[in-house]
Amino acid sequence: MHTPFIIDEIPAEEQQALLQKVATFIVKRRLTAPAVLTLEMCKPLHLIGGQLMIALNPFVQVIFNTTDFQKFALIIEQDQNLERLIQLIEQTSEKDEAGSEKFE
Repeated sequence: MHTPFIIDEIPAEEQQALLQKVATFIVKRRLTAPAVLTLEMCKPLHLIGGQLMIALNPFVQVIFNTTDFQKFALIIEQDQNLERLIQLIEQTSEKDEAGSEKFE
């Protein structure tokens, strides 16, 4: 698996799957509200954030899967993907809450 350098190298299905993985990670840790708030506040700076993630890649590779981290950095630079991530977090949270209510 090679590390992509441009967003066009990542298939749309893979972009969607990675965004869903991040949304699920956030919801499982009950960080929905802080994550959505942070993403909404940082919308104007998403391009800088993506570039910062790429710059920090050598330091982060000790903790995270470098290829997925690089892909996420490229994906999050796109306006529509940032909005899609927010929607996925909210949808996943709603499903999680609905599932929790069934067991109460």
